Amino acid sequence: MPQRTDDPVISRTELLSQGLSDHQIRRARERGELHSVLPGLYLRSVPDPPTDPAERHRATLTVVVPLLAGRPVVSHVSAAVMHGLPFCHSDIGWLGRPRHDEIDWLGRPRRGDDDSPGATRPSESPPMHITRPDATKSRRGAAVRLHKAALQPSEVVELGGLPVTTPERTVVDCALTLPFDHAVMLADAALHRGLVSPESLARQLARLHRVPGTRRAEQVVSFADPRSAGPGESFSRVLMHRWGLPTPELGVPVTDARGRALGRVAFVFAAARVLGEFADHDSPPNADPDDRTAAWPEAGWRTVRWSWPDLRSPETWVDRLQTALGGG
Repeated sequence: MPQRTDDPVISRTELLSQGLSDHQIRRARERGELHSVLPGLYLRSVPDPPTDPAERHRATLTVVVPLLAGRPVVSHVSAAVMHGLPFCHSDIGWLGRPRHDEIDWLGRPRRGDDDSPGATRPSESPPMHITRPDATKSRRGAAVRLHKAALQPSEVVELGGLPVTTPERTVVDCALTLPFDHAVMLADAALHRGLVSPESLARQLARLHRVPGTRRAEQVVSFADPRSAGPGESFSRVLMHRWGLPTPELGVPVTDARGRALGRVAFVFAAARVLGEFADHDSPPNADPDDRTAAWPEAGWRTVRWSWPDLRSPETWVDRLQTALGGG
């Protein structure tokens, strides 16, 4: 292990001067004691890192971005983390089907081997996304993922002492590059929290109409809905769309035959008299109803409940929902 100093960043030259060999440096990286951030430059692991992965990512950005040349701006997923958007907090990485060509945001390979495209070692830091007007293509597995773009001043804000793309630019950049489901979750959250509006996203898209992937980004922005109250509801909407289920009303108050309010419901299939509820905790599908939901059956509503495990392997959940919608 290299000698500790107060500086969290250390160069290969300094490590060699301390008597370490390249083999020992490589072993320190494999153990997670050093994280490569630039060629020949490493970030030391801290004794008590933040337990929240978003906080760890923000802390790393704070150290690394000032070291970068040019006019670096935190962008894409890293900007989403800076804005507090929930992409990095999702506890699932895929929706019912494997993505063999991806790593999750923590830099862990989707498969158990290390030869999947773009995979990084589990001990290494997740890539930091940076936009720069003179950026060159990043090498595979680089700790700093560079994107080339000339950002307008109106597309950059300061957060935590760092230049970061605006929420609108961040949502659109992520919609251009992320899988549809992850991009929708991020866009839903930005809309729900009032960080962006459909109009501001449309204006941002119009600025980038010649950028590859714009059609996909338009689909994300069109599908995004501020009424989705959390990542689970966003993922649920994507799955309903993907499996060809009817489009529900979102976040609407339910009433009984006398017009008495029975509470807000995430998913309402009014024609079939079916209500859908997502639970962040792993509650069983037929859990006892609470005071808010106890009156729903008496008012003629059937309820389907689900949680994260159902979204990981959605076939059974989709079958339950289809059965309820069909009146079975």
